[in-house]
Amino acid sequence: MSMYFYDETDDWPEYQIIKDDIHRLDKEYLEIRKELQEVESVFGSDPLDAVLKAKVHRLKKKMKEIEKKLDESLNLYR
Repeated sequence: MSMYFYDETDDWPEYQIIKDDIHRLDKEYLEIRKELQEVESVFGSDPLDAVLKAKVHRLKKKMKEIEKKLDESLNLYR
């Protein structure tokens, strides 16, 4: 028996599901952040482009949703 609770959780399927979910959300967050940086750099050169403005807004909204889901998942794992 281990001294620490989390040392033993690797064998529990519930924690593996949560860890997988956290990994998936983290990966999706990083991909969106990268796309947002690219779109913002293009948007900076043409700030009047309504399509780019909408895309920036949509990506930021999606990032906030992922952050919320990630926080919920992390709270389950803690």
